[in-house]
Amino acid sequence: MRSELPRPGAANRRIVKVALILVALLCVPVIGLILLQVGVFAACTNEVQVKGVATGHLEWRVTKMVCRNGAVPYYDVAIGAEGEVMSTALTAHGSPIPIEVTRFDDSTALIKLDRPRVATGETEVKVKLRRSGSPSQRIDLQADRPPAR
Repeated sequence: MRSELPRPGAANRRIVKVALILVALLCVPVIGLILLQVGVFAACTNEVQVKGVATGHLEWRVTKMVCRNGAVPYYDVAIGAEGEVMSTALTAHGSPIPIEVTRFDDSTALIKLDRPRVATGETEVKVKLRRSGSPSQRIDLQADRPPAR
């Protein structure tokens, strides 16, 4: 009796097929996330309200985002070293509105608001900075509001 030996390349082809199927399955969530981001960007308009460079080469910008069916705009304050990638330091929904960023000291920036915060009554928010100039924390002013009833 003679047993048949598998062809030399059959095992390799099976491994390649399984690997391709796994890669295709891993691509599904990534493609879904990309489509979700495209949908968000298509539904919202972004407008840079103010931008500038504070002392110590600290670049900043305040962006206003208005989404469809949204009566209240979102505000995003991004901070970073001049000429580098900026990161979000503060977000606000509605009021108070961030209007300017200044340098407080080497490791802190001040974000000035157009009116006092509901929770603290302050018109400035301190944000700690890393050595690179990017914010080491992210502050959400929406958390100041009491929960909706």
